[in-house]
Order: sequence, then C-alpha cells, then structure tokens
Amino acid sequence: MNRAKFVLASLATSAIGSLRRTDEPRRGTRVVMYHDVNKSGDVSDIYSIPLARFASGVARLSEWAHKANHRFVPFHNEPRPGIAITFDDGYRSTLRLAAPVFAQFEIPFHVFVTKSYVLQGGPAYLSVSDLKALSQMPLASVGVHGTSHRHLSQLDERALRAELTESRDWLEQVTGKAVTSLSYPHGDFNQAVSNIVSQCGFSAAACSAIGTFTDSSQSLEIPRVDIWSHDTPRTTIAKTRGDWDSVLP
Repeated sequence: MNRAKFVLASLATSAIGSLRRTDEPRRGTRVVMYHDVNKSGDVSDIYSIPLARFASGVARLSEWAHKANHRFVPFHNEPRPGIAITFDDGYRSTLRLAAPVFAQFEIPFHVFVTKSYVLQGGPAYLSVSDLKALSQMPLASVGVHGTSHRHLSQLDERALRAELTESRDWLEQVTGKAVTSLSYPHGDFNQAVSNIVSQCGFSAAACSAIGTFTDSSQSLEIPRVDIWSHDTPRTTIAKTRGDWDSVLP
C-alpha cells in the first residue's frame, strides 16, 4: 500500500470508527505483525518503520491497552483475548532497536527467523550470536520463517518437508529451545501446505490475512494485522482494535 492509498484508507477507517466501535482484542488474540525498524527516519520501505514512530506507536498502544483492560500475550497456538506482537524475517533491528522498547513496557514479542538470512552474514539481519542473545531474553520467543524464504505452495512435498524441518532443527540447535511455530513466507500457504506443516510438528502458523484469532481451528492459519512505516500511533491502535479490517485486503 503506497502513501496515497494509506491516507485514503486512514480517512475511511476514521469515518467507520466514528460510527461503529470495534474491540477485536476482547474477542480473541489480535496478532500484530512488524518487520524492520530503522534509525534513519526513512519511510520509503513500507516494512521498515522509523524508530521514533515505532517507539511512540508501542507506547500509545500500551497505554490504550491498559485503559481498555487488554493484555499483551505471547504468540501461542491457542487463542486468548489480548494482543500478541510478532516480527517476520529476523532483522537485526528486532534485537538492537525493538527489544529495548518492549522491555520498557514489559511486552512479550515473537520473532520468525529465516535461516538463510541469518547465515548470509549481512548487516541487516540477526547473526547467529544475535539470535542466541535474543532467544535468551525473558520477553522474546522465536519461530521459523523458512530456510530460504521461498513460497511454500510452490514446493513439491519433499522440498517442502526439507524447508520446514531444516529450518526448525537449525533454529532449535542455535537456541537450545523447542520450536513449534511458523510464519508462512510471503503469507503463502494452502490446505496441503498446512497439512504438512502439522505433520512436521508445528502447532502454530501465522499468515498475512487480516482478522482475529478466535478459535483453535485457526491455529495453522493465524491471522495478523500488518503495521507499516506510515502508521502513526493513532493508526496502530486503530488497526489493532479492528477498525481497518474492512479496508485491508
């Protein structure tokens, strides 16, 4: 979504919100999805949020949740009323920039890591030592985002099983912890993929579809709401509350 579409959607949801108040975290788990945080202030990449905007958004979200009696809950395979925070891809900023903000507000967060991004050694992503440090943080937990970030529905069964088990086994070896959660790369999955995900031992899988996690039958297609670089504290709260569900794809 570009800046112009974002502004139009924001205006539309403001009008909707004034007529019909939503409160999705009361119905089930409202899973929020981030990707990257940057120190430059650049908003050109929709998935990389400036640190100041990210920190103010989390602060205001925490304040709103407290007033509304909503809890921040760890990402889980069973729905619980409240708000869960997730990150995709395994950017280094998750450890260096985001983790201190969550520590300040005592908010748990879950990071889905792509094995190839970590092992390529680039500065944008967590290193193995970073990943070990992150996994030891009291508020942090980790899950799989594939070995190579390929579209899972495009793989044959043998390649899909290898993609899932290799990334899980590697992550367990690095962190020393059991890994049972997955985020579908590119949000791409179908029923056949979900069946194999379950057979490979995963009990929770997050997708990119908008919605609220209200029933255990959704455990392998847990909906989330994406927070973008253009999002202000107001729109972060509105998205979490559910005001944007009718305008997002």
